[in-house]
Amino acid sequence: MATSNENLVGMGYRSPYTVSLPYDSIWAAMVDKVYNTSDYLPVTDVKTIDRSPTHVYREMKAGNKQLNEDIYLDKEKGEIKFFVIDADEVHVNKFHKDEQVFEYYNENKKGERIPWNAPQAIVLKAMDQTVTKAKKLSGHS
Repeated sequence: MATSNENLVGMGYRSPYTVSLPYDSIWAAMVDKVYNTSDYLPVTDVKTIDRSPTHVYREMKAGNKQLNEDIYLDKEKGEIKFFVIDADEVHVNKFHKDEQVFEYYNENKKGERIPWNAPQAIVLKAMDQTVTKAKKLSGHS
């Protein structure tokens, strides 16, 4: 996935800027990424099924790799957890309300942080797209 000359997410990546927008707009944009993933990440064939108001099942392709996830949304914590099915891997997208920054990181299913071998550039682009969507939703184009 990543080449040797790319900076990787590793133990986590925080947005290099703060986001001063209404939290409801930020959260709505984060949730939009769950459903309209190809607007944020280089993926195709995205299919989602709502299991409950806070649980979404998603299938998609990243290159030629099939990825199936159980996704859990926690608005109060500002956190969306993407549990990769058949892997001990959970991608976490979090908005720290107190610091007004995004953080993306990887953990195992025990909740322990583990290295994420994903390019920082892809994560930063997803964060940027989320901010762009939040601005549109809040009327701050």
